[in-house]
Amino acid sequence: MAPSDEFDFEPIGDTFDSDDFFLGNEEKNIPPVNHEAQSTQGSGKRSSADFEPDMDLLLMSAQTPMIIEGMKLISNHDFGSKNTVIFSEAIKGIELYMKILERNPENFSKVSSMMSSDTDFRDLIKITSNLYKNIYNEVPSTDSNKLKSLELVKDHLDLALKKSLISSSLVRIKKYFLLSGEPDTAKIDAAINANPHGVRSEFAGYGRHVNVARELIRNGNYEINKGMKGKEMNLFIVRATMLLIYYYTKIGETQYASYYQRLNDNFKKYFVIR
Repeated sequence: MAPSDEFDFEPIGDTFDSDDFFLGNEEKNIPPVNHEAQSTQGSGKRSSADFEPDMDLLLMSAQTPMIIEGMKLISNHDFGSKNTVIFSEAIKGIELYMKILERNPENFSKVSSMMSSDTDFRDLIKITSNLYKNIYNEVPSTDSNKLKSLELVKDHLDLALKKSLISSSLVRIKKYFLLSGEPDTAKIDAAINANPHGVRSEFAGYGRHVNVARELIRNGNYEINKGMKGKEMNLFIVRATMLLIYYYTKIGETQYASYYQRLNDNFKKYFVIR
């Protein structure tokens, strides 16, 4: 069996049945944003406490559009390779929200009030509220509830990023195949001779993505293109393992080649490569 670090993968987020996060029929369930005015007291100098909400406001305002863009792509079932960066940045954005809420809930409340007129922020509040209510049958009212609602958004973005990464790998491996559908062994050999360390890193990445794809299939949320019933995921596993079998056989690491041969034998039973 191959060492675990070669085939390690991150935990998969919760699956979901409905992925339209922009339906308007749940707005009545959105908890009101705290609109308590943060008035300037006199004309005295501002303290560090004044600047911290300003910095949080700047950071959250910059990240919110990317989070919303990521959620729109999920609603549109668009997990194409071109969207990998968007999902990655959206995850950074929601992690920033979570960090600010965990670090200083009072500042988070102040900044939420400041951003209450921002369309993207209102959409994000609606999304988090609806996701939480769909699971717990109540709106997130406490700070811990709000943090959990943000975690639910992150779960969806994590899942979307994994699908997008697999789409990206599916595009990248095409360069190593002939029109007949067989691996271009001459091209792989040339790449190994020209840059053995780079090729090893590239193929190890395909191996990690194979395991991510298998985990998504086990969890039952593996459809990349709507209506295709996960055929792309199976296609990726079959094609990627074909390359990995040849590569690891070529460099003499037969234990890895055998591992991927077993996977290939299993998954090619359910998909015919044309």
